[in-house]
Amino acid sequence: MQSSILRDLIEQELLQVHTGFFGRIISVKENLATVQPLDMIKEVGGQPVQQAVIENCPIMRNVKKFEKKRVETSAGGEYGHHHTMEIWDIQDLSAGDIVYCACADRDISETRNGAMAAPAPGHHMLSSAVIVGVL
Repeated sequence: MQSSILRDLIEQELLQVHTGFFGRIISVKENLATVQPLDMIKEVGGQPVQQAVIENCPIMRNVKKFEKKRVETSAGGEYGHHHTMEIWDIQDLSAGDIVYCACADRDISETRNGAMAAPAPGHHMLSSAVIVGVL
């Protein structure tokens, strides 16, 4: 019985360590997004519940959506000579996009502005997530 309780406590603590997760963007304002994590959490002896929304999650500058589009062109303006080309359209992230977020080792409240900071208590928190990719 004691080993079961200890195992449950260890499991619960490990569930609070976040390294990365998939989420859905709810809204975007400049380089910050509101993200709903897609994985649910299960409280001890409880039912799975949706995780809280993460606000002001930074979007790495290199994260863009690439969408293949077909365009029709004419050859030198000659009537009747059309060509179809496929090009990549680059877009910023928007509501509904599925993204991958990585959680920093420590709190990023000060460091996200480029300031040196002593680490706050805790590590690998969802509030220290950064969007690093789009699915």
